[in-house]
Amino acid sequence: MERKAAAVVSEQALQVSLELIASVFSTTAKSPVEPEEVPARIEQTMGLGRNSWPLAAIRQMADAFLAAADGRKKSPAYEMRWLNLCGFCLRPGFGYPGDDFRLEQTRRVYASGLTHGNQVQCEIDWWIFWGRAAGGMNRNQQADVYQRLAGSLLPRGNQKPQRINESLRREMWRTASSLELLPIGTKTELGDALIKRVKTGDYKESELWCLSRLGARKLFYGPGNLVVPPATVTRWVEALVKVATAGDALASMARLTGDPTRDLAAATRETVKQKLQAMPKADRLLAVLEGEAEDEQTLGRIFGEELPSGLVWTE
Repeated sequence: MERKAAAVVSEQALQVSLELIASVFSTTAKSPVEPEEVPARIEQTMGLGRNSWPLAAIRQMADAFLAAADGRKKSPAYEMRWLNLCGFCLRPGFGYPGDDFRLEQTRRVYASGLTHGNQVQCEIDWWIFWGRAAGGMNRNQQADVYQRLAGSLLPRGNQKPQRINESLRREMWRTASSLELLPIGTKTELGDALIKRVKTGDYKESELWCLSRLGARKLFYGPGNLVVPPATVTRWVEALVKVATAGDALASMARLTGDPTRDLAAATRETVKQKLQAMPKADRLLAVLEGEAEDEQTLGRIFGEELPSGLVWTE
């Protein structure tokens, strides 16, 4: 990742926003506003919608949230808002000076777990948080996160699948699929489970995005030796070419890299190309397939949401 020019906010506006965060999540003083009002207040102060908040500003806000982490324990509403906004300000977990230290600070939050774990929305925001921050974790930390997810996503032996809220299950899958440092065998298990659902027609659109991350030829931040082998992904592609809405996943899985250890066979790529040509927004999908440079919209699809203003992906 590298930084590019982005919107500028005044030092005064940023300071007011930092003070608001500190006061709302203070454990010793009454909050000046309700936690759900914080995003709108910051947008108003900054004069910018949240997707335009510049990288330098959101990292300073992340520092303020991390310093006030205990304030999330005041109520479910505080925990939801803290997880949502702190994760937003930390995404994608790397790309700015000091992010390694910030991610180390989040480990204390991870170790203590959810305070209001009996609230489904808190659970949902918990996994969104870790999916957003995953790129800043090391291999062991990602493996630890996955261990907390594995029993829910891939029950073993005679274990019955847990009954889980569908929105929560979606975010758990999205987080697991964002862990690019997992072993290839684990990614294969996850992908195979999703493909099984695709074949039976019992799948969600979000699971196609998960497959696009698990089977990508070019990882968002992980090394090339953790790309799932072409033979495995070819099986997945053969199932997905029958799915009308799988364009992004197919383009990601069959993308041309020029590396024979990662690229799918020419015949498979040609099948995908013909499929993409008949889809809406074919030009964009074909550009991804041919390995051309990503625009911000394409990067947002890869990551799952817009990247911070001022951050760009470099080869």
